[in-house]
Amino acid sequence: MVTAKEFGVAHPPGYPLFTILAKLAILALPYGSTAFRVNILSCVLGSITNALLGACLLRATKNVTVALIICAMTGFSRFFWIWSITGEVFSLNNALCMAIMLVMYDFCIEEDSEKKLKLTYILAILSGFALTNQHTASLIVIALVCFVLSDLLDHELITTQNVINLTIAGLSPMILYLQLPIASYLRTARVSWGDHRTTEGFLFHFFRKDYGTLKLVKNEADVDIWRNYSILTVDLMRELTIPVLLLALFATTAMIWREHDRKFVCFLKTTFVLYTGFFCSFANITDIEGIYKGVLERFWLQPSLSLVLMAGIGLQELIRLAKIRKTIMMPVAFLILAARIHSNYGLCDQSGNYHVEEFGRHVLSQLPNNTILLTSGDLSTNTFRYLTIAENVRPDVDVLDLSFIGSRWFIPILGHHMDTVKFPGIGYSPQATWNSRLYDLEQFLDHNLASRPVFVCLKPRSIDTVSLRKYNVLPYSFCSQFLPKGAVDPLIYGKTIPTPNLDTYLPPRTEIFGEQTWENVLIHEYWDALVKPGRYLWDAGENTRHVDKKKQLYLAAYEYLFRAKEVISTKINDGSISPLSWNHTSYFSKYLGVQCRQLWVHTTGRSTGGLGAKYEECQRKHFTDYIESAANLTRKIDKDFDNIVMLLQNPGM
Repeated sequence: MVTAKEFGVAHPPGYPLFTILAKLAILALPYGSTAFRVNILSCVLGSITNALLGACLLRATKNVTVALIICAMTGFSRFFWIWSITGEVFSLNNALCMAIMLVMYDFCIEEDSEKKLKLTYILAILSGFALTNQHTASLIVIALVCFVLSDLLDHELITTQNVINLTIAGLSPMILYLQLPIASYLRTARVSWGDHRTTEGFLFHFFRKDYGTLKLVKNEADVDIWRNYSILTVDLMRELTIPVLLLALFATTAMIWREHDRKFVCFLKTTFVLYTGFFCSFANITDIEGIYKGVLERFWLQPSLSLVLMAGIGLQELIRLAKIRKTIMMPVAFLILAARIHSNYGLCDQSGNYHVEEFGRHVLSQLPNNTILLTSGDLSTNTFRYLTIAENVRPDVDVLDLSFIGSRWFIPILGHHMDTVKFPGIGYSPQATWNSRLYDLEQFLDHNLASRPVFVCLKPRSIDTVSLRKYNVLPYSFCSQFLPKGAVDPLIYGKTIPTPNLDTYLPPRTEIFGEQTWENVLIHEYWDALVKPGRYLWDAGENTRHVDKKKQLYLAAYEYLFRAKEVISTKINDGSISPLSWNHTSYFSKYLGVQCRQLWVHTTGRSTGGLGAKYEECQRKHFTDYIESAANLTRKIDKDFDNIVMLLQNPGM
């Protein structure tokens, strides 16, 4: 969205068609935020997809009821619905692929050579546009080229001139990729990806070399093909329902003895098998829990179009064989439509969902003036860039994505927009000692911290803070602040640490947002921000050699965590926070138990009398609460669970 507003270059491979359409939507719509306008564009494209699906089914089945049933099952399925109201490239890809399939149906049944050739030109142009949006469309284009050339050969339409003209028609939409070098030459966009002023830079971006051309994400992990197929099957059964899949399977067999539509169904089968086979062979996501489930499921949209078209044809064949009356099917169609909307409306209604924006505004409001904000990961980077640039919230804050400033193209393309930020080399690298032209985090802080406050948000673990010799990383609400070592006393800082304000910002509720959503990620970040000051004080106590200071820091950590747990419990009781959102409250008990144990060991030498008995009972109480409140969940994800059980059984350990 920010890239479109700035008319920069989106992440690889560039998505010029969507960028241009989103820019036009932002300029044309007179109302709403940038996000609202781009989301409206996706809504329109999603509606077009469903309309094209209905039109294709009407031509293939000549049955309005069949078209209505399949459109209801598809358009109001959760994942088609949710991605049709999200400002992303997938809704546009669905519309273009569905347009190709609609024209392909006409091509398959057309017998007139002149009309067939005209349809071929339309298919070539649509394919070109599809490739300027999302490269997964190349898989449908490959099947399309094979089927079209075979058919043209049968009709003796393959000539040198026709091949040249069709090639030109297919490649002509690729002129939209000129948007990439134009944006790089203009350098007006405050958010843009890559330097496309050279052929090498353009091809590097076009072929997704940052991720790996035939990889979904940037890693060297082996692909688990059968796991991917299993996920695909489960997702399709859940989203499209088993009856739709069975109808699609029935269509693939029914068409064997039925000449009419055989080519089209064969084309649909080929696109489905080609896409799923290719994608499941190269989708190298290793962790499919949480947000990565959402990343994976959106790539099932394109092959689902082939499935639902086959399901519609299969349903029509079943109605014909069973001789079911249309008067019976129409009420059934409306019942299915109503049931589909009723079951998924609550999940897909995002009209009141401002959680990510509220989170971003809350974080930015707590930062000092003229902050340099280092970010890592999609949630922090995209949220803060969107608000500071697209909505002009805290424009004094410079948001620096660590992956961006580590690229050689960053300073030539974007550096002039941040003239008060000092870059001590051509690019950032955590290990810059091997190259004098690069700089590491400590060198960046040396050049900037004296003149501007520097923070890192959400994922300080993704940068090398351990090797910092001259600076400490201190918790600051959702972020962390860099300060010179010795600049603050941990005990004094511990009393003034900014934390998420529970009166102005509350986390999303897990019973509304599934684990594959960014809202669910926010819940975990919220919890982490609340316990982070306690861990900071604990770590300070661990690292100090002064006995009295160690005791004071352990006690301060315990008192902070105890207060935080009390506040959370109050919010749960008054209904402000969902208990489901806070299954991690058990971890407050864990950390409180740890602090009590540290106090017991370092204050009383494990004494069992007086103050020692108090701390021993304190650790027993909190450890017991921890185990009882989240035994099933905790054992799976916390390596300390079994150790804590042993401590309860043998407190003298």
